[in-house]
Amino acid sequence: MTISAQSPVHLTFVGGGHLAQAIISGILSSTSAWTLQCDIAVTARRSEHIQELRSRYQQLLVTDNNLDQRIWQAARRSQRSSPHDHPTPPIVFICTRPADVPTVAKQLAPTLASFDPSVRPTVVTMCPGITVSQLQDWLPTGTAIVRSMPNTPVEFRQGATGLFASEDATLRVNHVKIVLEEVSPLVTIVPDESMLDVVAAVSGSGPAHFFFVIESMVAAAESMGLSREAAEPLVIQSCLGAGYLARASSKPVVTLRKEVCVPGGSTEKAISHLDQSGVQELFKVAIQKSLDANLKMRFC
Repeated sequence: MTISAQSPVHLTFVGGGHLAQAIISGILSSTSAWTLQCDIAVTARRSEHIQELRSRYQQLLVTDNNLDQRIWQAARRSQRSSPHDHPTPPIVFICTRPADVPTVAKQLAPTLASFDPSVRPTVVTMCPGITVSQLQDWLPTGTAIVRSMPNTPVEFRQGATGLFASEDATLRVNHVKIVLEEVSPLVTIVPDESMLDVVAAVSGSGPAHFFFVIESMVAAAESMGLSREAAEPLVIQSCLGAGYLARASSKPVVTLRKEVCVPGGSTEKAISHLDQSGVQELFKVAIQKSLDANLKMRFC
């Protein structure tokens, strides 16, 4: 399923934090045809946050009330004004902290229930741990639910995102995928919900791992006399270049790594030291700890 350029699309972001703003900015700066018909509303709680959002997005509906009738009237209008027999249903992104998701979902439930099931908004969460089963307990029966796990590079339209769809959302998950592709060049739909928590541990937390590696390499360079001003750009560009090469090349990553490691050379000695020090096992343990923490959220 695609999003028609002739059909208005209504998006609501509950929670106007960095993640929501990154997606909104990506949509507003997009040249994709469907975004020209996009109607966006965003909610936030703090007054200073509201003012910031209104200043930044003057063309959007910004409110502190998740049940603001203007949001839901616009969502209904998007269905009535569509020239298609099967318009794209509205999408509600819950972009709050995991601990706030139950409250928000229960708050929205009566409003969502007032929609005909065929055009009821698709609900998308953007946090680890909260399962489809839990969301189904809080939302009206039959609501299309998509769990998503983006990462922070969406701020610069370079995210990596995993999706999992409930049975009710199997025909709608591609709508969510299309929206998120505006800020995430890679959007992967996983068939097993448990794998989304692994995605959260790998790519959701992944930027922090790479930042830590960058920090460590820069610190090493500084200890050897290279200034931070010189070292940091070199390390960051090396990271960017390696990522680009890994994505663009048809060769496996292990082959690319071996091609840099000339037998007996300095790079081989460095990688051999990391290998003998158990770095791969350390990454495995670190990612497992992240996964364990994500799973604990299921019982919050």
